[in-house]
Amino acid sequence: MFEIPEKFEFLRNRIEKTLKPTNEIKYISCKTKPWESKLGGCPYLLNKKDYPLDKYGEPMMFLAQINFEEMPPLEGFPDKGLLQFYITNTEDYGYDETCRIIYYELYEKNEEILLSENPFQKMIEENLPFSHECKIIFKSSEMAVTDYEEAFEEMIEEIDDEDENEFYEAFSSGASRIGGYPVFVQNPVEAYESGSKPVLLLQLDEDPIADIMFGDCGNCQFFISEDDLRKKDFSDIVYDWACC
Repeated sequence: MFEIPEKFEFLRNRIEKTLKPTNEIKYISCKTKPWESKLGGCPYLLNKKDYPLDKYGEPMMFLAQINFEEMPPLEGFPDKGLLQFYITNTEDYGYDETCRIIYYELYEKNEEILLSENPFQKMIEENLPFSHECKIIFKSSEMAVTDYEEAFEEMIEEIDDEDENEFYEAFSSGASRIGGYPVFVQNPVEAYESGSKPVLLLQLDEDPIADIMFGDCGNCQFFISEDDLRKKDFSDIVYDWACC
């Protein structure tokens, strides 16, 4: 049963109607295999020439890689393959620049033919929002509605003023995750306010093990339409980050 603070039990039925499956991301600080789910390190690469470049011809910043076979299944998401996340390598984490998402439906598990080190690590490490490589593991759970959702705003109107902060803390928890509800540090991205809300493809939030943080207490999100996700078409992604 989803844990709800006792003082908000009177909202249980309404809260439970908002529950969405999500996979929370946890980190282990260690060296990873080329095909494993990871934060930073070396992406799955057969050749250096396959590393993505930005519109200026410069190497992009490799953020993360998800191996869907290591992740508990989520409706609409692939059940196999690797998904890589790259952003433009700038000190503001590629804000207002194009991101690049690469999907390998098939991949090799042969370290002899794969790169073991990021060929552009020295060029990107100064701007990375984390300090070291980590293996990603997943925790399957359910998540209740968060701020900027209509159901959340309707419920908080019924909360006593002195309990509002506790309600926000209980139901607006961030954390790195795939699927579920995003937690916006400031305002939602335009695509999320346009009616048909896109799917949260990835959220990276502050974490002490990975020493990850975007700006001052910030996070980042990648969004995709349900239709594109179903088709495994990762060419039209909305990327955003914000901090306090």
